[in-house]
Amino acid sequence: MKKQEFKGVFCVPVTVFKDDESIDEERTKAHIDRVIKAGVHGIVIGGSTSEFASLSDKEREYLLEFGIKHVKGRVPLIAGAMAPSTRETIRWSKFAKDLGADGLMIVNPYYGQVTDEALYQHFKAVADAVDLPIIPYNNVAFSGNDLTPEIICKLAENTDNIRYVKECVGSTRIQEIIKGSKGKMNVFVGSEDVPFQGYLLGAKGIINGQSNIFPELAVKLYKLVVEEKDIDAARELWYKLLPIALLCDTPGTWLANIKAACEILGDSVGKPRRPVLPATEETKEKMRGMLKELDYYKI
Repeated sequence: MKKQEFKGVFCVPVTVFKDDESIDEERTKAHIDRVIKAGVHGIVIGGSTSEFASLSDKEREYLLEFGIKHVKGRVPLIAGAMAPSTRETIRWSKFAKDLGADGLMIVNPYYGQVTDEALYQHFKAVADAVDLPIIPYNNVAFSGNDLTPEIICKLAENTDNIRYVKECVGSTRIQEIIKGSKGKMNVFVGSEDVPFQGYLLGAKGIINGQSNIFPELAVKLYKLVVEEKDIDAARELWYKLLPIALLCDTPGTWLANIKAACEILGDSVGKPRRPVLPATEETKEKMRGMLKELDYYKI
């Protein structure tokens, strides 16, 4: 298995669509280049912000193929291997490994509630089948299933390649996992509204969509807390970022808001694929004001 430490800001880049909703490969590559140049520590291709759930299997394969090839080892690359069944999750995981992914991010089985034991057996089966680092993605809101701290700690005890988790429930869970696993499980913040708190609690980084908008500032926040220990400066920056973070975590509109903010900053990433609707003019105007308040970009 690849021995590689994952830490810092991992951006889940948006997928750019043409007017006919087909994938725009060149603009997607240009966007990936922008966030890598800004200093993110890693890339996750095929996550929620990539709109994997709206893509066909062929489109998902296409996105992973050109995405992994384009990143070309510049930063660690995690591939989304999302599927509701264990069988299909293993298939996607092996596909991503064969393409050269450095690790896998796997959301809880979705569209159907399962028991805690079933969740444990699901991730254990994937870990046994694929020799790559695996990051379980505890997105309860989207999957309907909760990968509790108890299950996560059990996976840390009984697998060699599950040493990370993307935790979306919040800061309370972050501390439960770190304490309960006795340091064996490394937590990535999964909620847009708690990176500052998460880093203070010991999170190794963040995997998010907001870093599509201002990757430089997302990296700066991480460095201020984790590397420089300048908590006062980090808190000041975080409160400037918070209003946009909340818009990027709003049910129903978060994806449209991320893409709209990128457009405002001159990064042409287009609209989300339907049924998600584009951001309203009212929201975009509000966002322009928030971005101006950052005093970092020219709006």
